[in-house]
Amino acid sequence: MNNKKLKIFLLAIFSVVLGIICISVFSSKNNETLYLSKNVNKYKLITHSNEKFDDKFFSNYPSLIFFGFLNCPDVCPFTLTKISEIIEKLKDKSELMRFYFVTVDPERDKIEDLKEYLNAFHPKIIGVTGSNINIENFLKYMYVYKKEIQLDNNNYTIDHSSQIFLFNKNGSFFGTLSTNEKDNNILGKISKILNGA
Repeated sequence: MNNKKLKIFLLAIFSVVLGIICISVFSSKNNETLYLSKNVNKYKLITHSNEKFDDKFFSNYPSLIFFGFLNCPDVCPFTLTKISEIIEKLKDKSELMRFYFVTVDPERDKIEDLKEYLNAFHPKIIGVTGSNINIENFLKYMYVYKKEIQLDNNNYTIDHSSQIFLFNKNGSFFGTLSTNEKDNNILGKISKILNGA
């Protein structure tokens, strides 16, 4: 084998090995992502009751998490109403689970505002906020899309992901819910995580 062919062969082998390494690193990172009980502490978030939103919230409790903001005209209040209905339908089983509403607009959604806003929904829903940078980092970690859209008079609205996240009681990601799903499907998924699936 001449030098040119040897170099091409070695380059091809190197490319394959590098590709395998990249894939394995990416896969291992993906396995660690969306594992709240391990990672939530570093974001220094707080609840609307001014408690640290840390791993104790995910200790042995499955969780439902929705992202939105208080000035949202329709999707957020509709989804929070849906979550309130889910809690009612779970009855006593709702005690075995935690429900969170995380703002994507910490600049405007302060603790007192969150507390007042959530009074219109089920009292089991816990509001979560934090500093701008910590919320932004948390949204990236959770793969939550967010984009500010400027309106008149220096005001803005926010386009954001609208899915509801479900987490197992060990804090690992289980899947998502949509408000378009039938109640039986929603309750079926929740039943699985309550039963340790």
